[in-house]
Amino acid sequence: MAFGLATLFALLTLLSVYFAVRQSAEQRLHQQAVALSQQLVGQLTAELEKHRYLPELLAQNPAAHALLASPNPEPAAVTAFNQTLETANRIATTADIYLMRADGLTLAASNWNTSASFIGRNFAFRQYFQQAMRGQVGRYYALGTTSKKRGYYFAHAVNDSAGKPLGVMVVKVDINTQEAQWKQENADFIVTDRHGVVFMSSNSDWRLHSLQPLSAATQDALYQNQRYDQLLIEPLAGDLRIDQTLEVQRLKTGQQHYWVHKQAMDFIDWDVYILTDWGSVPRAILTTVSLTAFMLLLSLLLLYVLWKNQRQRRDYEQKAREELEAKVAERTRELQRTQEELVQAAKMAALGQLSAGINHELNNPLTAIRAYADNATQFLDIGKLDIARNNLVEIVALTERMATITRQLKTFSRKSAGQIETCDLHWALDSALNIVQPKLAQTRIVLEQHRAEHTRYVQADLVWLEQILVNLLSNAADAVQEQAEQRVWITLQAVDGQVNVSVRDNGAGISADAMPHVFEAFFTTKIIGKGLGLGLSISYRLARDMNGQLSVANAARGGAIFTLTLQQATDGVP
Repeated sequence: MAFGLATLFALLTLLSVYFAVRQSAEQRLHQQAVALSQQLVGQLTAELEKHRYLPELLAQNPAAHALLASPNPEPAAVTAFNQTLETANRIATTADIYLMRADGLTLAASNWNTSASFIGRNFAFRQYFQQAMRGQVGRYYALGTTSKKRGYYFAHAVNDSAGKPLGVMVVKVDINTQEAQWKQENADFIVTDRHGVVFMSSNSDWRLHSLQPLSAATQDALYQNQRYDQLLIEPLAGDLRIDQTLEVQRLKTGQQHYWVHKQAMDFIDWDVYILTDWGSVPRAILTTVSLTAFMLLLSLLLLYVLWKNQRQRRDYEQKAREELEAKVAERTRELQRTQEELVQAAKMAALGQLSAGINHELNNPLTAIRAYADNATQFLDIGKLDIARNNLVEIVALTERMATITRQLKTFSRKSAGQIETCDLHWALDSALNIVQPKLAQTRIVLEQHRAEHTRYVQADLVWLEQILVNLLSNAADAVQEQAEQRVWITLQAVDGQVNVSVRDNGAGISADAMPHVFEAFFTTKIIGKGLGLGLSISYRLARDMNGQLSVANAARGGAIFTLTLQQATDGVP
């Protein structure tokens, strides 16, 4: 037993260590993801905001005003401004800077002398251009339709002296730097728009894919605004599906298992996801649990040595225990047999108390049978066959009545194995009344019954149930013997899945001193020779063995009321 307890202790210890280490490792992983997301958001914000001023500054250049104000600017002036933009682009380390006319046509650009020059291209469809022309600071991220490079755009209107926009100055910021600078070996990041399209990630295979499949309406909107150069955005490959509504989630795809943390960049409608390697959690668990298991194993080995040294003593104790258990089992069986015999004795005692009435019920038919038989013989002798036949018919009816009484007595007196099943309570009550009827017939008792709906079927042992009802009815009949008006009420009610059988009399009731002892064995208030004091005690135990309850109280209008509560049976209900 000690070894079993040690093993159980070891298992509980390992489980405790497992859950504690797992919680701690998850917390560290979450803190790491939060720190990385805050760091990345800060770097992206700083990288973008440091160039925010530039388009507004370049829009103040008189050369820009002159080019936009002239319907046909001089080529030399355009070339000079191209060189100015090229120099500004190199110093500011931006991707591109270009000047657009009010109709969206690009007039000058920092990439003027490259094959991907923006000059002559119209970008009026871009949102940043439209924002700037409305007097707002244009902000937009997209995949360049000409350069095929991702970028974030700042735009500012170039206004004339009256404040009317002549055109727009645009600065494109390269967003690839954060991807190149990412040095985390056990973590990846994803930056998406509010549609869940990945436009920036430390994993190049994830870029320009969506976290979840996009609807046809979203695909069409992205195609129309050319944010991603009219590319068809497919969902991420494999099982990599990130729920955009969750701030924290676990994600398993193939061999990879991630802890995902989301942080929103509301001012530009971006969402940043940090995907940290979940593998650090099981590795921490494995290391700690293995070390704990090793220490526990050493402890168990020590306990085993101690257990082995005490083995003979334990064997002796085990043998003594087994002998004791055998004796207890034998005593228990003897007690059960004694209890069964006591129950049977209580039945016989109850029948003994009813014997006078039963004897009367049998003697009356026997006397009548003798008379009818004598008469039938005389009528046969004088040839009056019809009258003789009528006497024989009466004899048959009387013998059937006697047979019914003996069948009920036989059923009541038989032993029961205590099988709890669906029983007909109404039938059991009728049977008990038939058994008690000879006793009631010798009195002036007025018996009233009320059987409510759904009280017919209960869970009980039929023989035990009859015995309890006979005891209660017999006791009620005894209780009213001294009353001028003798009344007994039987009430059947169904309450909350149970059936209550109440037997109330208008006798003297039960005294306060006797009330606590009513269900004790050999306790009786009857005179000597009228009862053994076992009926209610055995009935109380039988009710409990049937998962029911037998209780007693004094009725408000006088007399005692005994209530038998049984479980209602549903399988017998029609």
